[in-house]
Amino acid sequence: MSSPTVAVIGAGAAGLVAAAFAATGGARVTLIERTKDGGRKILISGGGRCNVLPSVFAPDRFVADSPAHLLRSMLRAWPLHEQRAFFEDDLRIPLALEDESGKLFPRSNKARDVRDGLVEFARSKNVELSFDTTLMDLTPSAGSFALETSKGELIADRVILATGGLSVPATGSDGTGLDIARRLNHRMIDTYPALTPLVGGDEGHSSLAGVSLNVRLRAKVGSRKTEAFGGFLFTHRGYSGPSVLDISHVTSRLPSGASAKEGGEHPIIRAQWSTRTAAEWAHALAPRSPGEGGSVSAIVARHIPARLGDHLMREAGIPADRRTSSLKRSERLALIDALTAYPLSWSGNEGYKKAEVTGGGVALGEVDSKTLESKRVAGLYLCGEMLDAFGPIGGHNFSWAWATGRAAGIAAGAPGTPARRASGEPSENAR
Repeated sequence: MSSPTVAVIGAGAAGLVAAAFAATGGARVTLIERTKDGGRKILISGGGRCNVLPSVFAPDRFVADSPAHLLRSMLRAWPLHEQRAFFEDDLRIPLALEDESGKLFPRSNKARDVRDGLVEFARSKNVELSFDTTLMDLTPSAGSFALETSKGELIADRVILATGGLSVPATGSDGTGLDIARRLNHRMIDTYPALTPLVGGDEGHSSLAGVSLNVRLRAKVGSRKTEAFGGFLFTHRGYSGPSVLDISHVTSRLPSGASAKEGGEHPIIRAQWSTRTAAEWAHALAPRSPGEGGSVSAIVARHIPARLGDHLMREAGIPADRRTSSLKRSERLALIDALTAYPLSWSGNEGYKKAEVTGGGVALGEVDSKTLESKRVAGLYLCGEMLDAFGPIGGHNFSWAWATGRAAGIAAGAPGTPARRASGEPSENAR
């Protein structure tokens, strides 16, 4: 059987892996990328260090409107230990575990090593890299695809769309692949910014800018409950940090699909500022005999930053010099509530400009869960951020990109004909 010609659109995390694995199968691969060097999101991830992988898979923490079993099947197609071996053995990039966060970084702490390693690996597999090239149009035709690019026309037997979503548009993400998938009648889940900082809704919090701590955040939207734990940072504009990013998607999507201004439900996010429970705080703040009570502010400051503690006391109407022996019951209850279930005021989020990923996209049921081939257009494969799934911060979204990119690449690069013939109708599984 003759080897197929494969065009991969997008040289991000998923696209670079897809191109390399397609070529490994013997296909003649052209990788088309609109920027001059590709992998821009890789370069800025992890503060320039690139959190390549998580130390533990967490499929239950992924967010998708698509069936969970499809997500798990795609994610687990390339086990975590095999992904790590790929980077360390094939790319020669030693990884090191950051114990505190559970993230795996390149031992060099240089994201550029990851991006360059993937580019060189693709080159070593004879992938033709076409940088500074923009895809203008894609048309399926008689068992092949006509691609119109800024550098001329290209004909390919198969195409892998790995153009990412809409997050961080400065890296080259412009939604091209999503537009193509939509035009080819794939079922789409409305896109929204995810893993993005929040804009505060209380100007009084600006005095807390720079305060950081570990917190637990909880939100309820309709019947769906969301929880996140980790670092939290007060900023001049609102809130950031891992816990905020992981829960931020609830501010982007409301149950009715309408914005809060249009009558949708405004989700309430509550913060538990320490690991202490309400019962533990009640015991610590219990009234003592006159002269034996401790300073309320000092007790609170043992567990959360003093600036935050003083702010919460002021909001609860408690004088700064109050001692537990003279703490009124109403004051104690108000403070305990503020310490364990504080309603975090927000007015929005920072949007795609600062979002680490795009939520929504192509519904997972629109592609074969093993090969990532479209169920609507034979020979077309979709992978990475374009698909309706994203995970928490910490390398999980890279793991998704590596796994889906590899599956698409292996399938697209295999000799033979695509599993389905192009048609205007979806297969039974896609209905």
